[in-house]
Amino acid sequence: MTTEALAGLAAAGGAAVVGAMATDAWQTARTRFLQLLGRDGRGDAVEHQLETHAEVVERTAEGSRERARAALLPGWRLQLADFLQQHPEAEQELRQVIEQVRSELPETYQRQLEAHFEVRAGRDAYTSAHDMTVTHHHGDRSSP
Repeated sequence: MTTEALAGLAAAGGAAVVGAMATDAWQTARTRFLQLLGRDGRGDAVEHQLETHAEVVERTAEGSRERARAALLPGWRLQLADFLQQHPEAEQELRQVIEQVRSELPETYQRQLEAHFEVRAGRDAYTSAHDMTVTHHHGDRSSP
């Protein structure tokens, strides 16, 4: 898996887990991410982290929950990227977890997860989502 693909998948996974916090999709997300990340004897630590972060979002006022989720997102992205480096065979399983959680999220959060940040291009790459556009140019743009 390329570095860009790994980063994109980790970002989508992080968005799925924090997006599910304080929603009806939380129990599914909690169970699936615990199964996925709880390998290697880390189950108790992962469970504690999931519960602690979900409680933070739940206790946050409704209008501020997006800020709470945004604050938690970088840590989950990093953790999932590290997990995928250690367990590249889990890529497809993480994709399935993301899709299952996404399908149970309220429509607002589903749209946020529609952006997959996988870049597969030799020179230039372009990706866009709901209200975001990212263009990446690799190398000298004047050359063919």
